Amino acid sequence: MPNNLEKNLEILRQFPLKERKFAKTRTNLTSAFLSELETKTFEEIKIKDLCQMAEVSEPTFYNYFPEKGDLILHYIQIWSLQVSVFAHEKKLSESGFGILSALFRYTAKESKKNPRILLEIISFQAKTKKPIQINRLTVAERVLLFPDTSGIENLAADGIEGIIQKALTVAAKNGELPESTNWQSFSLSIASCFFGIPILAFQLNQNLEKLWLDSLQYLWLGAGGKIEN
Repeated sequence: MPNNLEKNLEILRQFPLKERKFAKTRTNLTSAFLSELETKTFEEIKIKDLCQMAEVSEPTFYNYFPEKGDLILHYIQIWSLQVSVFAHEKKLSESGFGILSALFRYTAKESKKNPRILLEIISFQAKTKKPIQINRLTVAERVLLFPDTSGIENLAADGIEGIIQKALTVAAKNGELPESTNWQSFSLSIASCFFGIPILAFQLNQNLEKLWLDSLQYLWLGAGGKIEN
């Protein structure tokens, strides 16, 4: 019996060449962007440098990403898919509280590798005035990024708002929060926690994961929520 890695690589080979090339090029450009973010701010990163790293021309870059900021939007999708994979693997995806704890736990662990990425995402979203439009991850990209994850084509990759919305939908279905919950206000509270806590954690040199999880539990219990052990 082939394992998931072999199965998904075989699935990837079955995509038309154009789709495989599209997936590989977008992935390579995003990888180059994340590599540059290790030492540079978003503003300091030059498209020509990304093109050299990914071995594509600058006109080709704009075929995939009309603006440099679209790289961040693309990475947000990849990151939210990573959160979904983490929640699935840790068996947290059947609980609203579990999904949110997966969001905070996974993002905190990833931010230890490169705190700049999370801060740049927060800064970018704070500065963006126009509605955010995201080009969805293709199935070929999903398989390329997660070749050993079964069912990767069905997992959510909808950004922070999508993760929070799914979590609260699951919580409502499970009765984890009171029926009287103001879902919009509670969603905004969770989003504020996500975007605000990292700034304090880095400024005060505190453990981001602990601050996030403590804040989540405080908000959840304060709203009358239930937490299963």
